[in-house]
Parts: sequence; structure tokens; C-alpha cells
Amino acid sequence: MEMPSSITPAPTPKTPKVKSKKKKFLLIPFSILFFLIIVFLSGFFFIYLPGKNLLSLVVVAKTELESLKTSVSDKDLVLTQTIINNLKGQIKTIDDKYSDLSYLKPLPFIKDYYQDGQELISIANDSLDTGLIVIEAVKPYQDFLGLKGAATSSAKTTEDRITFLTRSIEGLLPNLNLVENKIKNIENSLNSIDINRYPEIYQGLPLHQNFNQLKETVAQINKLITDGKPILTKTSWLLGKDKPRNYLVIFQNNGELRPSGGFWTAYSTVKMNNGKVTPGIASNIYDLDDKLQSVTPAPRLIKSYHLNVPYLNLRDSNLSPDFPTDAQIFLDAYYKAIGKGTKFDAVVALDTNVLVDLVGVLGKLDTRVGTFTINPDKRCDGCPKIIYDLEWISGRPRNFIENNRKDFLAPVMQALLANAMGSEKTKIPLLADAFVKNILEKHILFFFPDADLQTAAVLANITGNIVSTNSDTDYFHLNDANFASAKSNIFITQKIKHEISVTDGRVEHKISITYSNPNPASNCNLEKGDLCLNAPKYRDLFRFYVPLGSRLIKMTGSEVDTLSYEELGKQVFEGFYGNKYPLYAKSSSKVTLQYLSSVKASKNYTLYLQKQPGTKGVEYEIFINGKSTETFNWVSDKTIKLSL
Repeated sequence: MEMPSSITPAPTPKTPKVKSKKKKFLLIPFSILFFLIIVFLSGFFFIYLPGKNLLSLVVVAKTELESLKTSVSDKDLVLTQTIINNLKGQIKTIDDKYSDLSYLKPLPFIKDYYQDGQELISIANDSLDTGLIVIEAVKPYQDFLGLKGAATSSAKTTEDRITFLTRSIEGLLPNLNLVENKIKNIENSLNSIDINRYPEIYQGLPLHQNFNQLKETVAQINKLITDGKPILTKTSWLLGKDKPRNYLVIFQNNGELRPSGGFWTAYSTVKMNNGKVTPGIASNIYDLDDKLQSVTPAPRLIKSYHLNVPYLNLRDSNLSPDFPTDAQIFLDAYYKAIGKGTKFDAVVALDTNVLVDLVGVLGKLDTRVGTFTINPDKRCDGCPKIIYDLEWISGRPRNFIENNRKDFLAPVMQALLANAMGSEKTKIPLLADAFVKNILEKHILFFFPDADLQTAAVLANITGNIVSTNSDTDYFHLNDANFASAKSNIFITQKIKHEISVTDGRVEHKISITYSNPNPASNCNLEKGDLCLNAPKYRDLFRFYVPLGSRLIKMTGSEVDTLSYEELGKQVFEGFYGNKYPLYAKSSSKVTLQYLSSVKASKNYTLYLQKQPGTKGVEYEIFINGKSTETFNWVSDKTIKLSL
């Protein structure tokens, strides 16, 4: 059958083109792969290779840095200068290579890390520049300082050495300004780095702890230089270059700890004339008290905590933790007893630690009252022999009256000065280190009746005064007074756990002090005639000084009710143990204090820890909100900065 002509056959449908899903699917990973290759190649050529080259340079510099440590330890001035110059060249190369990565600087996440790297390079340059400034400053005095290098001084006599010492300090002063500027630059660079961007511990290294310790050290050096300059400018005055200076020297026996650093045992006078030291009169504190014949009733602290002491004697008068206050009391009493024939330009206090450190450098000390060494003495369970010998001279029981039984200070001081200034030059820097160390650790204290000099000394923190702090700086000072009439502090140690917690912006402190006496008691029977060093029962007045307005929460370990009052611009919390609950020999006691500080929490929270003069190092651990953050040996005043 034929189809009608009017009907057109339907066209054969065309098969539509279908895009291959498989090809599209393959295109995606190839695109990603291509992108990754581009990123990898970019990273390889622009980051990895420059970074690898940079790392290799840092490794070389690190090796050179180890050599620098060795040369400084060996006191090799010439080699140290050579290594520093080499390091400066290497740091310059590192800086150039680091600049090759500058295209990373605009990137939002990376720019902060890049900036930190620049700051570290700046710190390295400023540190090396500081080293070169110091080297150039001490070059003229390297022989006197016992440094390796060409001798430039042939000072032989004591007078020559003191004169040369004066010139040395005066010559160094102009360079302190340059050093100060460099240290400030380093401090500013460190402050611009946010350590919280980095892990707390990296490959076993405590990054945060090390960085914070570095910041604290640099800040302390900066403060030491800035605050020390005014008193250093008075070196010629102190050495009597224009006219003789008169000094009153007090020996504080820190084996029997008292608020200003130790029991006042003896005193001596010294004249300094153009660097020449002339010892004057010397005597023990009891002779001075005999001249005074005090009938002043004992004050509250003596009446409450000392045993059978109805009157205030000079030997018990250093009741204030503020040494300038105590020194003025001693000076006034001396003038009253002896007269004002000699006006003193300064009062200097020192304790047994000074003698131990200086004799340790000298090896031994020959005096008219004996030969002293620091060898361990089994009679006092290994304490330095000089301590036992001096205690025996001044404190052994006698069945007869002996005048000036504590008149050991003059011959010891005279021998120390003669031996120190006449010693071989290799010992001069060691003696200087020991002297400075004892000043920083408050075993040597100064008081100047002249207001301007005293202001300079307070600024240098060498007076043992209770430090004034501003309203946004927290503060803590522990002050102990041994009222057991023995030398137990030779043996007693302290350990402090300081817990800080923050609630609603308020800072709460809980401080736990463990007093330990691991040694057996001495035989304190006077008839037997033994030396009573370690009291069977230790009696202690303890006072906590904190910011004004701080509120006591709780105190434990005191057998009397806690007293709270204001003194020296601080809030004081006072307690005592020893009558009912003494610290027995071969045992320990614990005191805790819990209080709310008047200083608020902040990101720039600062805590100032002021050490009591005369004390040993204290094992100190700080906890922040239950977590241990720092452990250190508390040997000097310490500033701690935290983000709370």
C-alpha cells in the first residue's frame, strides 16, 4: 500500500551528543594536581630553597656562638672580639637571605612570623654591638681585670690598684650610655614578639619559659645599668679622691637572722683617703650597749616575742625590714655613746656570706685572731670553717670576763682588704664578681646620710630599703626574725609555693612556706662549754609585706592571732611560732598565707618579689590557676611579668 503523497515521512531523529562525564571527572583531579604542582614549585623555589639556605647559615652561626661562649668563659678578649666580628658578618648574610622572603610579609597569617624573624635578627645585631662596645671600653684595663691579651697596666701596690680602679670606672661610664641604648633596643624588640603565637614546648625546649626568662634578664640588665649610673658617677667621692671619707661598718650575723639581715654583732670604723684604706676603732655590740645603758622599755615586738628582754638594747634595734631606718638608729646610738668627733659619710653592713665568698677566692685569710678557710667543718655539720671559727671566737661560753670578745671585725676587715688588693691579678675579677654578687643578693648594704647620695643608692637598689611600687605592681616580701638566741639560720632552709589565681579580675595569693631544720640540735648547756649554734627549739617572728589595701583571707602556722596593720607603705600580716609550736631540730614547720591583693589582674600584670637581706637562696615555685609556671632560686629581688 502506497502512502499518501501529502504525508511527509518523519525525519530520523539524530542521536544527541552526550558530554563524557568520565572526561569531566578526570579534568578535576588534573586541575588540582596542576595547582599543587605550581604551589609546590613556588614553595620549593621561593620558600624551601631560600629557607634551607637560611637554615644552613643559622647552623653555622650557632657553631660560632658556641665558640663565643668558650672565649668569654676563658676571658680571652682578643679572640672574643674576633668571633663577634665573624658573627656580625654571618648575621649580615642571614639578614640578606631572610630579605629574600620579604614577599611573605603582606600575607595575613605569615606576616607576624616574618616580623618576629626580623626582630630576632635585630636582637642579634644589637647584642653583638653591645659586646664590641664593652670590649673597647675595658681594653685599657684588661690587665687589671685579669683578662687575656696584651698587658696595659703594671699597677702593683694596693694604692696603685685602687687609683687605677677609680680611673677604670670613670672611663667606663661614658660607654654605659651606648650600652644602655642597645639594651633598650633589645628589650623593645623582645616586647614586640608575641610568644603565645608559638607552641609552649617545641622538640623538648620550653619556648615560653626560656623566652620569658630572657625578657626578664634583659629587663633586669637594663634597670641595673639605668639605675646604677648615678651611684657609679660617685666612685671618686666614695674612694675619698677629693677628701677623706669615713665609714661605719656593721657586722650582721645572718646565722641569727634579724629583720635587716642579721644580729648586730660587731662594728668597725674605716677611713678612705684617695683609695687608701685605714682601719679605725672596732668593738663588739655589747660594749656599745654597756656605754648606752638603755632604760627604754622594750617595744611591742621585743616584749611579745623575745625572751626576758625588758629594755630595748641597740643589739635588738634592727626591728625594721627597712635597713635605712635601722642604720639611722645605729648611727644615732653610736654618736650618743662615742660622740660626734667623727661624722660618718656612710654606714655599710655585711654578713658572713661576704666573708665566705671572698675567702673562697683568696684561699685562706691570715689574721691576728686566726687563719680562716671555707673548708667544711664537721663541728657544724659541714658549714664553712670560717663561720664556725668566728662563732667560736665571739660566742663560746666563758667562765671569765673577756673584753672585746667580739672584736674580730677589725682584724678580719683589715686582712681582707690587704689580701684582696694585693692578690694576683687573676683573682681580681673573681673578687669583683663576689663583691657585686653579694651586693645584688643583699649581703652588703649601704646607707648614706647625704640625701642625694642616698637617693642614688636607693635607685641602684643597694640600700635594703622596702621598695616603693606603683599602684599597678603587685608586691611580696617575707621577713623573718630569729628570737631563739642561737645561730639556727646556718642550718634552716626555706621552700616557698606561691599559688596565684584570678576570679573576676581579682588576684588571690596563697603562699606556703616550709621551714626545715635537718640538723641535730647543739648542746646548749652553758656548763658544758659547747658552742650553741643550732637551737633545739627555733622561735620565729614572720611578717608578710604586700600592697596596701590587700585583704587577709586566712593564715595558718601562727600560734598567735594574725595582726594586720600598715607600715612602710605596705599592708603587713604578722604571725609567730616558737613558744607552743617551735621548729624543732631535725624537723620542719609550715606557714601559709592566703589573701586578696589590692592590685587587679591584667595582661601586663607585674609581681615584685623583694628578698630579705642576709637570707640564703629560697627554692621558689609559682603556680598560675593551678599550673606550675616557674621554679627558681630566690637569691635577689625579682620582677615577674604575667598575663592574667
